[in-house]
Amino acid sequence: MPDFTFLRFVSASRVLFIVLGVLLLPLTGNAQGSGRESTGTGGVHTIQGYVFFPSGRRAEGSIVVKLQSYQGSELQVVPDSSGAFTFSALAPGSYTVVVNAGDEYEVSREGVFIDTDPNLSRNRIRLPTTTRRYTVMVHLRLKGSGNTKASVVNAALAAVPEKARKLYERGVEQSRANDTDKAVDSLKEAVALHPNFPLALNELGVQYLKLRQANKAVEVLREACKLDPETFAARLNLGIALMESKQFNEAEGHLREALKRNSNAQTAHMYLGITLLRLNKFEEAEKELLIAVQSNASQLSMANYYLGGLYWRKKDYARAVEQLEKYLLLTPNAPDAERVRATVKDLRDRIPKS
Repeated sequence: MPDFTFLRFVSASRVLFIVLGVLLLPLTGNAQGSGRESTGTGGVHTIQGYVFFPSGRRAEGSIVVKLQSYQGSELQVVPDSSGAFTFSALAPGSYTVVVNAGDEYEVSREGVFIDTDPNLSRNRIRLPTTTRRYTVMVHLRLKGSGNTKASVVNAALAAVPEKARKLYERGVEQSRANDTDKAVDSLKEAVALHPNFPLALNELGVQYLKLRQANKAVEVLREACKLDPETFAARLNLGIALMESKQFNEAEGHLREALKRNSNAQTAHMYLGITLLRLNKFEEAEKELLIAVQSNASQLSMANYYLGGLYWRKKDYARAVEQLEKYLLLTPNAPDAERVRATVKDLRDRIPKS
C-alpha cells in the first residue's frame, strides 16, 4: 500500500518553493509592441491603460508595462504605437501596474484591486459571471523634474535615497534572474544605507526564504511589518516564514492579518490552510483550502494536495481522490506524480461500492 501518512504528504518547505518558484518566474513569449497580454491569471477580468509623456502625447518607444501580483507570475507587455496596453484573463485580487520607460523617466506604479464577484460560490470551482474592466492612465515624469506629479506615484520609494533605491531595484532584477545570492547582497546593502525601507526588507525576506533560511526571513520581515503595519505582502511573507520555522501559532495570526488586508489572496488562504493543518484545526483548514483551490491554478495545486490528505484522514475517499486527481491535472510532471497516482489507485479501492 502506498505511503500516504497524513501531513507527511509533502513538507511545508516544498510547498513554499513550488509556489515561490512560479510566482517569481519571469514572463516569456509576449508579443513585442502588440499592447496586449492574454496569458492572464486564470480569470475573466481586464486591466487596460494608456501611457503619456509629460507633454501629454501618447507614449511610444522603449516602454515596458508589467503586471505584478500574488495570483501568478509577473506579466509583461510593450504598449502599442498609441501607448495603449491591456492585460486580460485576470482573476480577482490585488495587482500593481509598473511602467518603465527607460532611464530618463521615473518608474510609475499603480495599484488595482479586482474584487470577487458576489455570484462566486466558495464551495464550487467556477469563474465569476460578471466581467470587469479597469482603466489606468499613466503620466510619465522626467527624473528630477518639477513637473506635475504623475497620477501613479510609488510613495513607498519617494523618500528613499537614490543609491538605496537603485540597489533595491538591482536586487529585484537579480532575483528575477534567479541570482538569489547577489540579490541578497544588493538588498542588504540597500537596507544598510536606508534602514527605514520596508520594500527592501520584504524582498530580502523573500530571498532568504528561497535560500531556506527561514529564521533570517522572519527577522527582516518582522522589521518590514513594524515599519509598515498595513502592508499585505510583508505580512503574508512573514506568515510563510513563521510557518517554515515551525512557529505555527504566530504564523496563523499573521496570515489572518494578511487576509484582512486582501481577503481575495488565494495564496494566503492556502498557506493559512496548511498552517491550520499543522495546528490540528482541521475544519478551519478545510475552509481555507477550499477557497484556495477555487483558483484552479497550477501554482496553488498544493492546496488540492493537502485537501486530498485531509479528506483521506476523514475517510472520505471519493473526495480525496477528486482533489488528488486535480493536483495531478494541474501539475502532471510533479516529482511525486507517480506516487500520488499509486495513492489514488489505492484510495479508489477503498470507496464503498454503491
